[in-house]
Amino acid sequence: MQRAFQQTRAALGTLATLCNDMSKVSALSEISSPALTERVTTREFIAHVQKAQEVEGTEWSGDGGAATIAAQTATDLAHAVAVVAKAAFDEAREEPHAMRVAGGLGHDGLGEGGNGLVMLAGTPDALPALAAGPDVAEARQVDFTRGGKGLRLIWAAFVLQRHHVQTWTHQGHRAAVGFRFPLVQA
Repeated sequence: MQRAFQQTRAALGTLATLCNDMSKVSALSEISSPALTERVTTREFIAHVQKAQEVEGTEWSGDGGAATIAAQTATDLAHAVAVVAKAAFDEAREEPHAMRVAGGLGHDGLGEGGNGLVMLAGTPDALPALAAGPDVAEARQVDFTRGGKGLRLIWAAFVLQRHHVQTWTHQGHRAAVGFRFPLVQA
């Protein structure tokens, strides 16, 4: 009997989480084009991501430079990045997790134009392949509809899209995802 109550409580908790996530997705889908009025330095944004529970224990490297990105809410954008990174980390739970940051104006590893903030998340052996960027033949779109992740991954996809963040993965490395954020004038 006690076990049945515990299972019921767990199921209700899951249902409550799904309802909360669905309300977030619904609210985002109703906004036509949000104003990205908040300005945050790349260093501040990286610090927001590093504080997220989803990326706890992750090894960090690199520097985002002294640039600025625009956000509707920097904390929501940082949380969306952390949710997507966690989904990639979950593909290789037993392996170490790493995030590499590069950015600024005229950075060689940022592809055409060389401007932006790039964050790579995954296993350490996957990051070099992912660093080639979203324009190489081996790059693939991120599948935000993967099962077992609830609605958080879909919410994260909405947030990233609203902020014009480009995402990609690499065909040989499921446990990795890249993010490219556009820079703005401070």
